[in-house]
Amino acid sequence: MPEGFHVVTGAFGYSGRWITKELISRGKTVRTLTNAVGRDDPFDGRVEVHPLDFEDHSSLVNSLYGADVLYNTYWVRYKDVKGGYAHDLAVNNIKKLFHAAEEAGVSRIVHFSVAHPHKAPDWSYFQGKVEVETALQSSSLSYAIIRPTVFFGGDRDVLINNMAWLIRKFPLFGVFGFGNYPIQPIHISDVAKVSVDQGESKENIILDVAGPEKFKYIDYVRLIAKSIGVRRVIIPVPPISAWMVGKLVGIYLDDRVITRAEIKGLMNGLMATDQIPVGKIKFSEWISNNGNTLGIRYQNDMKERRYHDPKKKLEI
Repeated sequence: MPEGFHVVTGAFGYSGRWITKELISRGKTVRTLTNAVGRDDPFDGRVEVHPLDFEDHSSLVNSLYGADVLYNTYWVRYKDVKGGYAHDLAVNNIKKLFHAAEEAGVSRIVHFSVAHPHKAPDWSYFQGKVEVETALQSSSLSYAIIRPTVFFGGDRDVLINNMAWLIRKFPLFGVFGFGNYPIQPIHISDVAKVSVDQGESKENIILDVAGPEKFKYIDYVRLIAKSIGVRRVIIPVPPISAWMVGKLVGIYLDDRVITRAEIKGLMNGLMATDQIPVGKIKFSEWISNNGNTLGIRYQNDMKERRYHDPKKKLEI
C-alpha cells in the first residue's frame, strides 16, 4: 500500500464504517485494524485488513507505518466484573496504539472520546476517557479529539433501535427520573464528515460533536413513540429500578440493554453540549422518515460482536 493512506480501527463496525465510507468518497485509501470476525465487508475488498493485536507492538507499528491519519474508534462499552474486559484495559490498549502510532510516524490522530468526560470523575467509563485524552495530548502526535453526544442513523444504530423495539413491545415505557435532562443526538454521517474534516486539519483541537436539535429526554421518547406509530404510557422511574429492569430484559435477551454509566451520563446532561452544533441532519426529520422501520427487530449488541481471542472481548 502506498504512503498517504488512512487507518481506521473497526472499519466494519458502526462509527468506523461511516468514517471509512466518508474517506473513500473523498478518494482516500483506507486500511483497517480490527479484531472482530464474521462481520460483512460493505466495501467489497477495497479496505485492507490488518489485525488489531495490542500485545504485538511490531505488528501495530508495521500496520501504521506510512499512514497520514489514524482514526481511533476503539473503546470498551461494557465493564466485565470478572475482568475479561474493562475500561482500564481499554485505556492501556489505546496507549499502546498511540505509542505505536508515534513510532510509525503517523501524521495525525482523530480520536473518539465522549461528551463532557470530566463531569463524571467517579465513573470508570469516563475516567478512562479522560486518561486517554490526557495521554494523547501529552504525546508528540497531532490530534483532534472528537466528543460526540449520542449517535443516530446508519444500519447498526443499536441504542435507538432497541429503544424503539422496547417501546413497540411494552405498553409502558419508563424514563429515568422525570426525563427533564437534555439529549442532543447527531447523525452518524455528520460525525463521519466532521471526523474526516479534522483528519485533514493540522490544528490540535478538542471538539464537541452534536446535532442541531436539543430535546428533553421525555420529549425525545415521546417523539420516537409517535414516529413509530404507537401510543404508550410514559412514566418516571427511579434510575436504579430502570437499570434493574434493563438488566432482567438483558438476561432474557442475552445482551446488555443499558449500562449504569449510560444512565448516569444521560441524567447528568452529558448527552448534550453548549457548543455550537456541528451536525446538519435533524433528528425530528430523520425519525419521521424512518420510524416505521425502526425497532422492528432487536439488535443484540453482544452477539453481533465476535473477536479472534475470546479472552479479549474488546468493543470496536
